[in-house]
This record gives sequence, C-alpha cells and structure tokens, in this order.
Amino acid sequence: MIQLKKVTLVLGDTVFFYIALYLTVLIRYRGDLTPELWWRHVLPFTIVFALWLVVFFVNNLYSVQIAKNDFSFYNYLLQNLAINTLIGFTFFYLTPTVAITSLRPFRVLLVLILIYALLFLLWRLSFYRLTSHPSLSNRVMLIGLNRETIELAQDLEQKPQLGYKISLIANLDQTQLPITLQHIPHIKELTDLSATIQKHRIQTVVTTTIPQHSSTVSRYLFETLNLGLTYYNFTAFYEKITGRIPVGSLEKSWFIENLLGGTKRTFELIKRLIDIISVLVFGTISLLLLPFIVVGIKLTSPGPLLYKQIRTGKGGTTFTTMKFRSMVTDAEQHGPQFASKNDSRVTKFGRFLRKSRLDEIPQFINILAGDMTFVGPRPERPEFVETLSQQIPFYKERLLVKPGLTGWAQINYKYGDSVDDAMRKLQYDLFYIKNRSFTLDVSIILKTLNTIFNRSLGQ
Repeated sequence: MIQLKKVTLVLGDTVFFYIALYLTVLIRYRGDLTPELWWRHVLPFTIVFALWLVVFFVNNLYSVQIAKNDFSFYNYLLQNLAINTLIGFTFFYLTPTVAITSLRPFRVLLVLILIYALLFLLWRLSFYRLTSHPSLSNRVMLIGLNRETIELAQDLEQKPQLGYKISLIANLDQTQLPITLQHIPHIKELTDLSATIQKHRIQTVVTTTIPQHSSTVSRYLFETLNLGLTYYNFTAFYEKITGRIPVGSLEKSWFIENLLGGTKRTFELIKRLIDIISVLVFGTISLLLLPFIVVGIKLTSPGPLLYKQIRTGKGGTTFTTMKFRSMVTDAEQHGPQFASKNDSRVTKFGRFLRKSRLDEIPQFINILAGDMTFVGPRPERPEFVETLSQQIPFYKERLLVKPGLTGWAQINYKYGDSVDDAMRKLQYDLFYIKNRSFTLDVSIILKTLNTIFNRSLGQ
C-alpha cells in the first residue's frame, strides 16, 4: 500500500508538470498553440521535469511517512520549488543546450512555476485528505505487545496517511497500554477469533513472536484462512512501515533467513569496482580543496592536520582511519566518548568540515585499501562496539558488511550519543544490510549530498 502511494505521488506530480506546462504555453502564446510549438517545449522540459523529480525524491517529498498537511511540510515544499526554479534557469541559460533546444523561456519558466506551485499544493492537499480518510484505511489486528509494537501502533495513530489503522489489539500478556492506545478495542484471548475479526472488519493481522503463546496463536489463525486476510509477522510489517528492523523483536533465526551473504556476492564484487573508480575520480578532484582545508585548520586551531583513530570493520577486524582534524587537540584527554550534535570540542572551522563532510576525505584511502566502502554502516571505535554489544542485542551483527562513509542510518537519523540512539541506528543498519542494492546505494548517496548541502546552508 505504501509503495502504491509513492508511485501515485510520482505519477501525479508528473501529470501536473505537463498540465502546468500546457496551461503556461497556452497563456504565453494567447491560445495559439500548434502541435509543433507544443512539442518544441515538451522535449526540453521533459529533461527539466526529470531533474525536478530527483530533487523531490532526495528531499523526501515521496516519503509517505512525512507527507502531511502542516506549515513545515508546505514551507519545505516551497523551498524545493525554489531549487527547481534555479535548475530550470541553469538548464536553459547556463548549460550548452543548443543541441536540445534553442528555447530561452524566461517568462515561460516563471509562469510555469507559479501555476505548478498552485496545482501541486491542491494536489498534495487532496492526496493527503483522501489517503488519510478512515474509510480507506487498512484495518489491522495486532497480536502481542512489546515496546516496539506499542511504538509502531502509536506511530500509525499519528500518521493516518500511511493507510493502516490499528483496529484491534490482542493483549495476551495483559501489558499496560499507554493512554494513547487505550481507546482501541482489545481482547485478552483468541477464542472465537474468526467472529471477532469479522466483527471489527479486520483486513490485516500482524503477529508478534511470543514463545509461550506461539502454538495457540498459530492454531487460531489457521482457522481464519478462509476470511481472505493478509498476514504479517511483526518484523516484516515494522520494516515495511518504518524502514528499520525491530531489534528487540528479533531471534537468531531471522539472521539466518534474511542475511545470507552468498546471495550478495555479485553485488559486493561490482560495488568494490565502483568504489575504486569513484575514489580515484573524487580523490583527484578533492586535491583541489586540500590547500584551503590545510589553511583553515592551521589558522583556527594549533595541532596536527590529521587525526587518527582505530575503527572496527567487517568481521570485527580493526583498521586505522584518518580524518582532517575538526576538534581541539586534547578532545579525548579523559578517554573515548561519543560525539554529540553541538559538541564543544569541535573548532569553528571543524564545524564547517563536519557539516560539509570534508573532514572525511582522507578516508578515501580506507576505501581504496578495502577497509571501507562508500555506503554501509558507519565504523565505530572498538571500545564503543564492546560496550554497546553488551547493552544492545545483535549489535555486532552490523559488522557483517564493510563500514561506509555514509549509510541508511546517517540519512534517516540525527546525531546520537546514547544507547537508545545506538539502538535506533542499529535498526537502520540491519535494514540496509538486509536490503542493500545498487538502487538503495544511489538513493543514500543522493540524500547524503542533499543533507550536506542543507547543513552547509545552516538548515
């Protein structure tokens, strides 16, 4: 359902691009629109529209989880339209597009943006209201409760646009429900389950693994097979909704079933080749920035240019990584500690290096050596790995793949310096390890570049 909504958003945006273009050209030429004139505009603008869709994608305007009607969302939308306006003018006026078109459509671009902004706002407003309507929601029964199931239920309550509504809870262990969920009908046992499901018009059943109840749950669910329901185990449903893996609900069998390394060997081989080529290209380009970085570090903070650390890589092996120094020289005089968002140890120029990720350029050497890759879980220090693996289940399983310069956790989660933050990042890391692909890697890289751009502007 969520994937269908994303496709609908993309198709809807594309249709309104061309509707806006048609109306714009019609206005520009006062109704005298010939097929030749129309196609003269369609061909170059199709390239521009494709670039606009990429901008919307990297800025999460196709994330159903955050698509909502509030001031911040529409303010964000207007920022994206401004970026797209710049892209349009750049395409037609600052790039050699003569081979594609001789158009220099200054007025057409301005009118197009205004018309599209209005159509887009009306389209997204209608989409949100329609998809959030209770009558169109998929009614879900949740069997079994734990911390993560409660968290997901609350999330679905707050985001009706996702299209799922928790309509019944089987609270078999009589877990204390938070106030926000107490209005949802709940049962304490599964007797007469078929009748109960039909009474509450349930369409989807999500089951949490509860060892002491598993045989009973399976027996009663088997009796509902004729009702045409959709069944999910909780980990699969949680992953589908959040883009994370619920670590607290996992068993060892999940890793055996989902993280079979042999199925990714071709992917890893090609990815390694791409890493080498990319490092040689971007490493050469980054040499142009080296003098400015050296001067910036030396002028703002006494001490060495580079900072070395031991990090943990694939399989628990350790390697030495280097960064351009962004902190004061005695930053860890009291021992290793997590970096925080507004860390006082970071120098003024170091803050710029971190926001722009330029401090990580020396890690190209680690990628070339094969210790790291461009996309993967971020490498942690051995001290933190040991500590966190004692506090978080399956923490060391993030070491099944090479660490990366950027990752799924980095584009989806903030800076964190607590165990809870490390747990949330692990959920994202395991999602990446399970679903890693070239498409996901490209998505992560594009969104990382967008994050760097926004941070550099102070957003």
